Amino acid sequence: MKKSLNVFLVPFKWEHIYLTFKWIKDLSFRSLFMMRGEISWERHKKYFKDKLLDSSQRVYAILYDDQHVGNCGLKNLSCSKKTAEIWIYIGDSLMHKRGIGKKATELLIKKAFKFFRLNLVYLHLAEFNTRAYRLYKKLDFREVLLDDNDQEWLNRGCKIIRMELRKKT
Repeated sequence: MKKSLNVFLVPFKWEHIYLTFKWIKDLSFRSLFMMRGEISWERHKKYFKDKLLDSSQRVYAILYDDQHVGNCGLKNLSCSKKTAEIWIYIGDSLMHKRGIGKKATELLIKKAFKFFRLNLVYLHLAEFNTRAYRLYKKLDFREVLLDDNDQEWLNRGCKIIRMELRKKT
């Protein structure tokens, strides 16, 4: 019998901002997730303050055995269209390849479909992020063409893939 992972999503709080700042200062991490812009403590605080006040976003800390190991969330949340973009990262590299990202993604999808009653979630990733691509395929995401709403992802210096998952009826 496979052991159940002790993974939880909790609303992102200011106590999570310090570890998150440590993660995003890592250049390889920033590259993998196509993060742009100058890194500073003040900009980091403003970024998360804005995210937490934005009604079209929900941000969660990922806890594994009560340890903050990553973040995830919904953005471009539209209750009228019943859609949202999901994002996730495991910032603590010691926690990679343990199934935490998969479990956290499953929890985020469940939250999107059951709590927010969405019908579709989508995501964007760099073509070179093959580990994430394989994970999303396992979770039944399918690759679709970029559309006019994907302007944010243009000019990233690599091919961007959009994937979608529809709620099962």
